[in-house]
Amino acid sequence: MSRFPKVSETFVIDEITAVEQRGVSVEILPLIHHRDPVAHPAAIPLEARAHYIRPWSPAAIGALIWWFVRHPGRTARAIATALAGNRASVGFLIRTAALIPQAAWFARWCATNSVEHVHAHFATHAATNAWLIWRLTDIPYSFTAHAHDIYVDTTFLDRKIHDASAVIAISEYGRDRLAAIAPAEADLIHVVHLGVDLSDARNRRNRRRLNRRDLQGPARVLCVARFNATKGHDVLLDALALLVSNGTDAELTLIGDGELRPAIEEQVERLGLSGSVRFLGPRSHDDVFNAMESADVVVSASVETPDGDAEGIPVTLMEAMAIGVPVVATRTAGVPELITDEVSGLLVDQRDAVALAESIRRILGDAQLADRLTSAAAVSVEESFDREEVVSDLLETFLGRR
Repeated sequence: MSRFPKVSETFVIDEITAVEQRGVSVEILPLIHHRDPVAHPAAIPLEARAHYIRPWSPAAIGALIWWFVRHPGRTARAIATALAGNRASVGFLIRTAALIPQAAWFARWCATNSVEHVHAHFATHAATNAWLIWRLTDIPYSFTAHAHDIYVDTTFLDRKIHDASAVIAISEYGRDRLAAIAPAEADLIHVVHLGVDLSDARNRRNRRRLNRRDLQGPARVLCVARFNATKGHDVLLDALALLVSNGTDAELTLIGDGELRPAIEEQVERLGLSGSVRFLGPRSHDDVFNAMESADVVVSASVETPDGDAEGIPVTLMEAMAIGVPVVATRTAGVPELITDEVSGLLVDQRDAVALAESIRRILGDAQLADRLTSAAAVSVEESFDREEVVSDLLETFLGRR
């Protein structure tokens, strides 16, 4: 992956943990040592044993020189192909040049330590790193494509798909996008959803059912999402303003952080919602679950941006559905693969604040509707988004074993 560990990418940590529980040894090779103000508890031991190497550090440069001495032709061709393949995007070209020495170090480490397979999360720089390792060592690689990494800048992606032993999309929507980029390799592209720990979810669902008997005060609306352009916080705030102006006693809790937070805070002030919105910032996975357990509805107002960026399938929606919280979301990208409208949740068109407000109001005002939706949602997640099954599918896809 590009950055590790990230609180907004707990699915990577969960996946590593689940794979290792199957007896598969996993080594972690991040491009950047990421530091969040909060951490997933399971990330702490993983972070401690991850292999970090700075771009153009003496060790990385030494590894690159080693490859040039031992395999000059192979190394030169790999670098030339990577740089030429990324020349259409200045940003990607610069990033690729920076990661070449890192990839050389990772490649030598993998070769020395008998690594059998390299898997990358995200189709941009992490997948380029995996591709370079393959070119230098012949160790097969695969990668998981999510959302932004295949919707916006797809420079060099066709080559990475072509040379991979397998490519994983987290949604059918994502698979279709990848197949359009590399139609000849469509058979290499598999859909493996992200998943949820169902055992933990069942316990939390039971606890939520018991604890909610004692909850008082305004209706609790929860949104867990980074403050970026795809998340639609501005539309959600407009919907909340409509709810409040029509007499609904509701409080919105926002968990997450990001570059658009100041703009969202300004919108809250402008709409007169200061008393109805709480900003909790980034929170640990357990804190997010605790907030879900007390929520009346979890909302995702995601939108597609003008440059084509969009969601994959938000894991927070899966988790909310698994623990029995009603969900409202927009019809974007892979979301309809998770939620069936009027069956396991409510779906509205993106950027439609009126429809979003009405769907939230329906759930808050109709306990029977909420119960019907949550019952179907829990069944849906158990059938299609069980992490144990997801891990089996992953291992079968890139290692030929379950």
